[in-house]
Amino acid sequence: MDGKIGFKIKGDFQRSSKELIEAFKNLGSCAVSDGLNKFNTVHHSLKPILDDTVICGNALTVKMRPGDNLMLHKAIGIAKPGDVIVVDTCGSETNSVMGELMAMAAFKSGVEGIVVDGAIRDIRELKKHGFPVFAKCVTPAVGDKEGPGVINDVICCGGVAVLPGDIILGDANGIVVIHQEEAIDILKQAEEKLSKDEKRMEEILKGVITKPDIDRILRDKGVI
Repeated sequence: MDGKIGFKIKGDFQRSSKELIEAFKNLGSCAVSDGLNKFNTVHHSLKPILDDTVICGNALTVKMRPGDNLMLHKAIGIAKPGDVIVVDTCGSETNSVMGELMAMAAFKSGVEGIVVDGAIRDIRELKKHGFPVFAKCVTPAVGDKEGPGVINDVICCGGVAVLPGDIILGDANGIVVIHQEEAIDILKQAEEKLSKDEKRMEEILKGVITKPDIDRILRDKGVI
């Protein structure tokens, strides 16, 4: 659907299988970041309002004018259960784009999580409800509902490009973005890395404190 310049709601996107989403969710952001070879990690300033928050789902993307939340209202209305709403406020930190009422509407409809590269408010109420929300900052100053804005287009969140349908995984360690066409390969690499970490933990518990690789690297560099 096209309207005036800057106002656009693009078509829907393909969603991943529940099995794939659950597999990434169980791995956690650290293992998946390793699988991504350290790419596509959202800036650390975006944090969960509750430390034990874990979200994983396909991205419904929203880009809005600084200080405006018109298109976020619409995105909440069209989101499907399991979606993660990812919001690009063009770097705005002066006006909140979401509070308790909007969050309640989103999670009542089955949204998996909300990621706001910008400000939110009603933080005590959001925590009381246990809502799975990530945000950059908090301010009581509300914004406008005038637009413009775009739904389901490429956006930037925490320095990472996010496409509609990308898999968003967020927990206490941070947020990673997985492009759908790479998801299977990334999952395999993340699982392999996690398996290596588990074996290393077994070695540590058996008393192998320093990995042999460490001394090999130091020898190669002429340190020992």
